[in-house]
Amino acid sequence: MKTFLICHRGALGDFILTWPALYCLRKVLPDYQFLGIGSPEYMQLAISRGLLDTYLDNESAGLLDLFCGERIPEEVGSPEGAILWLTDGQKTVEILRQSATLPIVCIPPFPQTEIHLTQYYCSAIQSHFAITIPQNLSDCFPARVTEGQYALIHPGSGSSQKNYSPLMYRKLANILRQSGYPKVGFIFGPVEEEKMSKEDFTGEWIENPKDVMALADLLSHASLYIGNDSGVSHLAGFAGTRTIVLYKTTDPKIWGVLGKKIIHISADNEKSALHNIQEYLRRGYPPTSLDIPATNMEI
Repeated sequence: MKTFLICHRGALGDFILTWPALYCLRKVLPDYQFLGIGSPEYMQLAISRGLLDTYLDNESAGLLDLFCGERIPEEVGSPEGAILWLTDGQKTVEILRQSATLPIVCIPPFPQTEIHLTQYYCSAIQSHFAITIPQNLSDCFPARVTEGQYALIHPGSGSSQKNYSPLMYRKLANILRQSGYPKVGFIFGPVEEEKMSKEDFTGEWIENPKDVMALADLLSHASLYIGNDSGVSHLAGFAGTRTIVLYKTTDPKIWGVLGKKIIHISADNEKSALHNIQEYLRRGYPPTSLDIPATNMEI
């Protein structure tokens, strides 16, 4: 079978923002096997969502020659085309073009202008392939099929500057309980285990998913998820979970979580963040459906 190469070596949230583009690309290249290069956990997750067929670990020593532009390793084969999210990938592009019959496209991870990253990725690929970009990018996501059983809060992110204090998230948990969510849990991943103290969450239900696949399953059964601008929040949006995302220092116009049931709240302080969450809950949020771009409340 003919192979099409996808290379993304970045973080989970950044990778998920490429998924609508991959979804559109697969529709116009149905006869190709999509080979991913990246983090094994993230590649396996993409395979489970039908976006890739197989993968290679981007830390494999055998791929060094590819990234240096010296040769195409045997395990990569002879891809007919490729989309590479690389900061400096020109040498890799040149060596892949020697045997390719389709475009080899290197997309800089971040745009020069203020545009949502997913729209930027879709437009970049559309300039080389005849993909159709849906008006609502969340149409690329699968329909929710599971019933919600609990509410989840993710108190962390890849940057401490995006986070509020542990006390704020505990107050949020109490607000949710008072708003009709009797079972409220906190998600702790490797970052939270390293940088946060569980003593700050004594008495709370804490979930430590063993891997990204377990995290995806946990999120898919939640009735509500609230978190910061993080990979976990992007995964919640993709899962179709009703989601409120808090933006303390980042811009949702560029980094915003996508999904059919998303609320964006930009708040640089805890009082404002809690107030606006309470307002949404008071109004009966989450709604049954929201179009993208999602609601954005500036504070």
